[in-house]
Amino acid sequence: MKIRNPEGLYIVITGDIVGSSRLSSKERKKLLEVMTAGSKEVCKAFKGAVPLEVDIFRGDSWQLLVTAPMLGLHVPLFYRGFIKAKMTPARVDTRLAIALGTIDLVPETRVSQGDGQAYRLSGRAMEVLKGYNRMIFVFPDELKSAITQAIRALVFLTDVLVTKWTPKQAEAITGVLKGMNQEEIAATWPDGPVSQQAVAQHLLRAGWYGLSKGLDFVKEGMVDLQDPSKNKV
Repeated sequence: MKIRNPEGLYIVITGDIVGSSRLSSKERKKLLEVMTAGSKEVCKAFKGAVPLEVDIFRGDSWQLLVTAPMLGLHVPLFYRGFIKAKMTPARVDTRLAIALGTIDLVPETRVSQGDGQAYRLSGRAMEVLKGYNRMIFVFPDELKSAITQAIRALVFLTDVLVTKWTPKQAEAITGVLKGMNQEEIAATWPDGPVSQQAVAQHLLRAGWYGLSKGLDFVKEGMVDLQDPSKNKV
């Protein structure tokens, strides 16, 4: 598979599961199944932008490559939401570091086989991601600007919302991130069909209506970052 982004910029996301060592053997088995299923779903939901499945290693660590920077926040939110939605009754979450940058060695089969600026930035960001923060977005020095500062702040605020999502809220969010409407989400609810009103309530409590504006801002910001006339502090 030939993986290339004509603009030369990629998103690399590195993550690990919060508190995985406290899970029982049965829960850890289910976690691997959920992470693997989520890998297939994220490729399907963002076809073309996620060329390789999530690379899972050391049991609770993972890495993901996104060739469309405009979806640099959509994709990790989907994967994080999928894990939160499916890992019930155990409440499981993941930390993740999103990095925009160039790639010197583009992987062919496994994401972790790649190398370059985006990989290094993502790995370093994971090392400093501590405490209550579970999500961070980092950029190379040459791209830092008012836009990147705003995106970083927005991601910290988004993290506060996502950390509090219940499994049902996460289920509703992953549905809309796949492009489904509320009726479609309601009809395909995991435990059986629910009402459209129930889905609307889950989205409201998850903060979707504000979060969607933030996703639009990041999407537009990524386009502007490639326009030197707009990339000014």
